[in-house]
Amino acid sequence: MTPSLGGTGTLTADGIVLDSHPMQRSVPIAMMFEAFNVGLDTGTPVDDQDYQVPFRFTGKINKLTIKLGPTQLTSNDRQVIQHALATRD
Repeated sequence: MTPSLGGTGTLTADGIVLDSHPMQRSVPIAMMFEAFNVGLDTGTPVDDQDYQVPFRFTGKINKLTIKLGPTQLTSNDRQVIQHALATRD
């Protein structure tokens, strides 16, 4: 795949633009990252022969543990997020 001429990279979370930067060269596709889901897969399966999405887990989840590592946000990152949250509809 040949990079195209320029574009703008935009990072969004929950429909809020957190950051945006012009790029001199870009890949001509939109890159979407799958959301964090528990008990439901709405993304793309590794192998279409395994299952089709949306795929619901029909068993019982007894426990879910999420361990978050240390924050890697800079103080400027925090300010950008706080501003985006404060000004959203």
